[in-house]
Amino acid sequence: MNLSKILLCVLAFFYVVACGDEDNTVKKNHSTTTVASVEHEHEHEHEHEHEHGDVVDVIDLSSVADPPAVSVAATPDGEGGVMLVVELENFELVPLETKSGNQPRQGHLHVELDGATVAMISENHYHLSNLVNGHHEIAVSLSAIDHRNYYLDGKPISDSVMVMIEGGEEASGPDISFQVEIVEGKVKGGLSRFEVSKGDSVEVIVHSDQIDEVHLHVYDKMKKVEPGVPAIIRLDATIPGIFEAELHSAGFRIFELQVS
Repeated sequence: MNLSKILLCVLAFFYVVACGDEDNTVKKNHSTTTVASVEHEHEHEHEHEHEHGDVVDVIDLSSVADPPAVSVAATPDGEGGVMLVVELENFELVPLETKSGNQPRQGHLHVELDGATVAMISENHYHLSNLVNGHHEIAVSLSAIDHRNYYLDGKPISDSVMVMIEGGEEASGPDISFQVEIVEGKVKGGLSRFEVSKGDSVEVIVHSDQIDEVHLHVYDKMKKVEPGVPAIIRLDATIPGIFEAELHSAGFRIFELQVS
């Protein structure tokens, strides 16, 4: 083989190697670009999900001049029911099927019985029936057209009353019941720890000579108490542990509940 042929072979060899490396470089760069694009798409998706996942469940009217207000009166009928009469200020009730956008002074009412929503209404009068005998707390709150609750200064725009029902169904008694009495800012007999077993149905009745709210933490039970009208907390003891209850405004503990 002469010198010229040898030079041609050497040049051909380096050309193939160079082309092969270039192809690999292109493939690697393409692969990297694809992964980066996918990661960017996933990041965008997470940002999108985060933006749409932060659902606002309430509408705050703190910035609205002359915000709406609500008050409720309840009259037991002696047959296990109660008639509610609702008075409104700066608020117009609209039909439940209304589909237009929210307006700060329009909407409807949510009715709660002992902390659970039992009715959504668009009228000032409403009759609750088939209640069990005993004390019940009834609350009425203002709701927007899309059913979100209206808030003012961090609290729902609502009003509540306590009623004593007679002539209705007999309530099944709890497995265990406790009494707490608060006089002149102190728990009569001192702070008590009530011990129950997991699965028990529990009732705690709190009497107070001052208006306040009883808050049982973790179970998140909040009940209004006032002179002559006790706060009645009912729960199924499903969460083990030791839980504090306090007077919300006064800010001191009134009992502990131990579930084991």
